Amino acid sequence: MITYFDLIQDSDFRDYVYNRFSKGSGIDYIIPTSFPILYRYRPLSNYAIDDIIKNTLSLSAIGEFNDIFDGAMHLYGLKSEQEAAAEAQWSEMESLRIASHFPEGILRREDVVNSYVEYCKVESRLKFRELDYLGTYVCCFSTDNASTLMWSHYADSNKGLCIEYDFNQLPSNDLLRNSVFPVVYTEKPIDTSDLLTDTGNRVYQYPLDAAVLCTALNKASVWQYENEWRIVWVMASFVLRKRRIPIGSFVHPSKVYLGYHFLKSFFFYSHNKEECDKCTDALSLFIQLLDYLKKMSIPVAVMKPMVGTYSFNPCDISIDGLEEFIRKQFPANRPGDMRFYYVVHDHLMDLIEKQ
Repeated sequence: MITYFDLIQDSDFRDYVYNRFSKGSGIDYIIPTSFPILYRYRPLSNYAIDDIIKNTLSLSAIGEFNDIFDGAMHLYGLKSEQEAAAEAQWSEMESLRIASHFPEGILRREDVVNSYVEYCKVESRLKFRELDYLGTYVCCFSTDNASTLMWSHYADSNKGLCIEYDFNQLPSNDLLRNSVFPVVYTEKPIDTSDLLTDTGNRVYQYPLDAAVLCTALNKASVWQYENEWRIVWVMASFVLRKRRIPIGSFVHPSKVYLGYHFLKSFFFYSHNKEECDKCTDALSLFIQLLDYLKKMSIPVAVMKPMVGTYSFNPCDISIDGLEEFIRKQFPANRPGDMRFYYVVHDHLMDLIEKQ
């Protein structure tokens, strides 16, 4: 049995998908033989730190994404076209009735037409969300590690981190390497309706798999600033659907970039236990991260805003220096009061400038 994972490693299947993109978008979609350095924006969360420490990549269910059109399969067909098809279906059924000598009135024309049009409406809704039904999971990356929008949207308003990966480390026949694709941005969705209605494999041998990959890699032009690449896995046989699933990775992060306000997670506004515990947990999580980065000799930088611009400058900082700074500013791993946040933050900036 040929699976989705077999197909994405098959050069003929990949060529077919690339050609569909080139034809449907007018963009010369190039087969990637090597990858740019890719970056993943994350909040400072257990999931993000686990991915780094356990050397995994968490894939999210495509139905959880913030773009309603992300992963939406568009089944086209005007109502007039649906009615014409329904009329043809009625004529065929009427011919069968006459040939079989069944009396009139068993089926009424308007019932057949209305039923078919209603079916098309419902079928169109199902197709729109089919990638989610099929268990499509995606891991998102960018070629840009200094996007002000992505630091705001995906890295907890500059309190999170951005993780650097180099997938060129993987051998050419590796499944994970063959699961990474650039996203195609278009003004209108690339038409895959011929694949979605191809029940006899007349258009292509694997129509649904091709439609799934085309759809998962196609986004609206408004998102073009993300410069996105994606890992796309289809887990149709997954018995229990989850919001996210971790997959093993043989690619270690090559660098970690901290948001300008990453320290803010360790400061509380209120002295109530719930907020203090949350800050303490975040601080503990960050110390775990530093321990791992030091052990693996993974370099760290802080994204510092550049005066007179709307851009960031990544400033390297030694892990030893950062560890010492954290111990000094948060003795006994106790979080701080938000009133003193900018005092501590200024000390951090002084440390970076010295280094």
